[in-house]
Amino acid sequence: MFSRRLAGVLAAAILTAGLPAWAATIVGTVQSGGKPVTGALVTVATADGLVSQTVYSDASGAFRLNTNLDGKLTLRARSPMLADELHKITVPRGNAEIKHALTMRSFATPQEISDSLPASAHFARIKFPTTMQQQQFQTDCLSCHEIGNPLTRRGPRSTEEWEAFTKIMLRYVGYPTEAKLKEYAGALEKAFDGTPTPAPRPVAPDPESLTGRIVEWKLPDAQIAHDTEFNPNDGLFYTTDQAVDHFYVTDPRTNKTTTIAISDNGVPVGGNFAENNLAVPFDLTVAHGVHSLQLGADGLFYTTGAISGEIGVFDPVKHTYKSYRLGGVHLYPHTLRIDAKGIVWFSIHMSDQIGRFDPKTGKTTIIDLPKDMQMPDDRNTATYGVDVNPVDGSIWYSKLWANKIGRIDPDTLELVEYEPPVKGPRRIRFDAKGGLWIPGFGDGKISRLNTTTMKFEVWQIPSLGEGQVEAPYSLAVDPATQDVWITANQSDRLFRFNYVTEHFTAFPLPTRGAYFRDMIFTGDGRVCGSSNPMPPMPDVIEGGMDSVVCLDPSGRL
Repeated sequence: MFSRRLAGVLAAAILTAGLPAWAATIVGTVQSGGKPVTGALVTVATADGLVSQTVYSDASGAFRLNTNLDGKLTLRARSPMLADELHKITVPRGNAEIKHALTMRSFATPQEISDSLPASAHFARIKFPTTMQQQQFQTDCLSCHEIGNPLTRRGPRSTEEWEAFTKIMLRYVGYPTEAKLKEYAGALEKAFDGTPTPAPRPVAPDPESLTGRIVEWKLPDAQIAHDTEFNPNDGLFYTTDQAVDHFYVTDPRTNKTTTIAISDNGVPVGGNFAENNLAVPFDLTVAHGVHSLQLGADGLFYTTGAISGEIGVFDPVKHTYKSYRLGGVHLYPHTLRIDAKGIVWFSIHMSDQIGRFDPKTGKTTIIDLPKDMQMPDDRNTATYGVDVNPVDGSIWYSKLWANKIGRIDPDTLELVEYEPPVKGPRRIRFDAKGGLWIPGFGDGKISRLNTTTMKFEVWQIPSLGEGQVEAPYSLAVDPATQDVWITANQSDRLFRFNYVTEHFTAFPLPTRGAYFRDMIFTGDGRVCGSSNPMPPMPDVIEGGMDSVVCLDPSGRL
């Protein structure tokens, strides 16, 4: 069996052996008004912006950025409440030390300050009469990108414009009612009236974050670069694109990304939706619409074809792709995880089911789930995340809109559902002791369920100011440290949570509009994922491109 521990050893060996020598070390200080800036994001990037590397300045404002980039580059400093400082530099080939001082200025106007604030600050202006309405709006309307980014906060708009804008969002989350459209459009119109958003009091950076190092590889051709997986066998990142039937393969040693097209295997454009005369989600014109992927013990990637209605098998050596169609009206295979026996378990989002796929026989079993909802709603229950309990092998799933989690016995397929103490559970994950971690996408909380005692614990993710709230789409547990890593998706940060000390560490990200749907670990200390808000355009994601992002909290790599 290809264990996670072995995967980590192989990953570390491959990456360490293949890393190129640093081209240069850029050292210097970041100051403003004659005082050091602590926690400034100092980023060096290629001239085309496709590769960037970032470190944080320390308590004295000093930074040290090792880079394997050379030639004409840009160097940028970014910090809350200060204007970006951008310089063009030239880095020669070969080892060199370059000294550079960065001086940042304060903003001159309230509009400059407002424009620099993360989406969470603008989102706090949106108000509803009840907490339940507020949480439901957050669960519904943050699923594709931040609300409060330049695209969504632009105002004033007319009532008709806001209703047209909101109609697009609600179509994607399945609301048929005119009342919901007017409710949401009215709240947005009132919140985003074109006036600047006041700045909250700055939050001091956590000293634990200042050692971090971030590398980002842009995917300029991607449209919905949904999930990324790391392959320890070749040291490469593989990223799906739900809107284009191919994989992106990123080499962290060369900073290059290549594309591998996959065969349609006779699946028509529109896949299972077209075959059943149904509207294709997001109006996608693809056969497969590959959503998620997981590496099996056999070295093959198992995928969910959200549009085709299939489990796919991709060979990263031969570059072949095989389809196992589900048949019938099983709509939108979503997240998948592989158990210790090699069985692939997956959620089927739109038809509210769980699937079981046996790679040895090619047989698929579909499990229908209960339809009851914790909160009254006009839609289906929307099965979402899935994971395998490492202690007893049981299968657990989440229901986003029903606000439920459930357990399936892997042998008898008997199931039972529970109500979690967070709102909008999305991609769930287990720790090594059988604790189920649940992100509350609708209320900015995380929860741990002790699956032996069936007791829940709950924590609120720290925000950047009063009224602000995070939207944790997913979380993942580092197999080496058991730290829980959480996607925030409203404040351009990632969080690490230490369960023993109950301490959150926030790692600010260098790209505004960052939006992660899953997190993975490379085995050498890095936590990674694809950032892919929809659609990838400059008012949604800074630079207008999806990317693969890796954070090394130690800063060694």
